[in-house]
Amino acid sequence: MPIHLPPKVRVKAVPAHRQAAVGSIDWLGLWALSVAFCAIVLAGVAYFMNTDNVGASYILAGAAAIIAIIVRFGANDEARDGD
Repeated sequence: MPIHLPPKVRVKAVPAHRQAAVGSIDWLGLWALSVAFCAIVLAGVAYFMNTDNVGASYILAGAAAIIAIIVRFGANDEARDGD
């Protein structure tokens, strides 16, 4: 007499605490931090390789302006979505 195994579960449920953790991440803030870090590295390269302090300051000011614009207008999109 053959013994039948129970059917395999094809999709594993994601625990609720993992979904809540992913939902609570501020992706816009994380993006802003990554752009700021890249700008700091790029400005450091411009400053230390060519001793170009004006270029380094333009890189930092440009990155700060881009972050400010995206954060300012990106907050309206999140409010509209209801998140």
